[in-house]
Amino acid sequence: MSAPVGNGAANAGFIVRTTNPTAGGPDSLTGYYIGLDTGSHVLQVGRENNNWTNFIAYPMSSIVGGSTHHLKVTTSGTAITVDFDQQRVISVNDATNALPAAFQSGSFGLRRFGVGATFSNITIHTYPTVTSPSFDFSKVVGAVYTPSNAVNAIDFWENYDPEIVNRELTYAQTYGMNTIAVYLHYLVWANDRVAFLSKFENLLKIAARHGIKVSPIFYDDCWNPTPAYGPQPAPVWGVHNSQWVQSPGTPVEQAYFQPTAANASITYKASLASYITDFVAPHRNDPRIIFWEPMNEPGCSGNGSLQQTRAVMMNDARIAILNAGATQPINSPQVQEDEGSYFSDFYAFHPYNNPYTGPVNGSNVSALNSETLQRGFPGTTGQTMPGIVSNYGGTTGFIVWELMIGRTNTRFHWGQVPSAPATVEPATPFQGTIYPDGHPWQTSETQALTGGFDVKLPVLLVGYYNDPTFSSAPVKTSIAPLIDFDLNTERGTDSPDASAGVNATGYGVRWTGAIEAARTGLYTFSINSDNVARLWINGVRVINKKTSTQGTVSGTTWLNAKQRASIKVEYVHGTGPASMHLSWSSPAAQSPGALRIVPSDSLVTSN
Repeated sequence: MSAPVGNGAANAGFIVRTTNPTAGGPDSLTGYYIGLDTGSHVLQVGRENNNWTNFIAYPMSSIVGGSTHHLKVTTSGTAITVDFDQQRVISVNDATNALPAAFQSGSFGLRRFGVGATFSNITIHTYPTVTSPSFDFSKVVGAVYTPSNAVNAIDFWENYDPEIVNRELTYAQTYGMNTIAVYLHYLVWANDRVAFLSKFENLLKIAARHGIKVSPIFYDDCWNPTPAYGPQPAPVWGVHNSQWVQSPGTPVEQAYFQPTAANASITYKASLASYITDFVAPHRNDPRIIFWEPMNEPGCSGNGSLQQTRAVMMNDARIAILNAGATQPINSPQVQEDEGSYFSDFYAFHPYNNPYTGPVNGSNVSALNSETLQRGFPGTTGQTMPGIVSNYGGTTGFIVWELMIGRTNTRFHWGQVPSAPATVEPATPFQGTIYPDGHPWQTSETQALTGGFDVKLPVLLVGYYNDPTFSSAPVKTSIAPLIDFDLNTERGTDSPDASAGVNATGYGVRWTGAIEAARTGLYTFSINSDNVARLWINGVRVINKKTSTQGTVSGTTWLNAKQRASIKVEYVHGTGPASMHLSWSSPAAQSPGALRIVPSDSLVTSN
């Protein structure tokens, strides 16, 4: 290739999948172009269709005037890979929704534009037709998962607690969810690699136990661009997603091809590839992984100067995932920027509109609504869980933002930012589905997720009282699958349900329902709480904890196999962190299912 001739583009390379090669004009044909540009020193890939759609411009300093290179292009279904001087550099897959058939077959040719070029040793190999796989996500009912006690992904993994994860995924399973999306973070891996990988494996085990598949997310382009490893700041009351951070963050992206701060012999590009490989390689055939997500919402940061870097990162992530032998599909959603679709095996979108919108070109084939649900704020029309279920359930499937209502602060809406925070706790959480003690924001949402009021769920009825003597009417009634929670003292998340007006101090909670033993025998019940708590089985008081300090009190009762026994539990909270945990055991029955909550006759209809 020569140096540029004149001004403008100076590139030469291959056109593939071309159906009208004699059309006039440089981009008027239909197909893809893969070429080298000696003016901008990049390896370029894009789509031609009477216009130019750029997929990626990969920086290659060796592409200069007078240089000679070997270029190998392989097409397979909707995928195109590019080897440059015997190195795999590009791996795109055109997951454009309802991609026209014209782009899936056609001729091969040569192209030069604004540059002198000589082509030699051209070889074309043809193989049997390959059809890219299609994916059916219609049954996906999922949620983004960050534990209720974490403010962001760094906090999640630094302070990973398997008991909280198991508890909260019990909620997800009970309320009909089968998928979670979890954010990983490069800085956690870079600083505590072995522990992070172990924690991830533990999460997969817990999720599988609850029949839940996992979608890991490696990079995120949303919110704070300068994440820092270590203890994360407390949430700022009134501010949406107040401590959420990008991964790996703007400083790493800006230095992508440069040596890392920790090791001058390794670039961030190589380090990030190792980060991805470490997670994918052990799980390359793991059925617990539903798909790998290289980057959430590329372009969300609004940093246009890094748009091509984001494309490079998604491309390199795709290569790392494939090189690790992954058999699961790969996806980055198309939201703010289109590039995500060009490095994905299927089309993912994030509809936050009402009226509800579907895939951009109307096809539900290989499409997934991978993030959705906002309940609105003044001046906007919000979505509802029943609306999400009816519009996406059974077609594209859906993943709501988010499972828990906790310290991420997404109960506040997008407009509630540091310069304009909320002034009151929202009566309607903007996002989030379940409170830390296991009750949903509304049982109508549980009804929608599980298929109706006729569905019998293994839950207890629960009432929340601002009167700790239980003499007044409850502030809220709901359902819960467990009696097992801890609350902090931060404003808003110090209450079992701040949106409903439940007090943060001096409140009472009462659970009622039925349990059933698998085997006849003596059962021991234990309550560990910070304050007063009581338990009745078949109307007989078994536990009466009177102390106002953290402690455990136990009691025993005889249960007959396969006979319903009524249960009532009361807990009173005074001040400070709230803690209430009910457990049971029996020498005669050691399995986890030896004693279970009997499914309710019907879903409670009050909220």
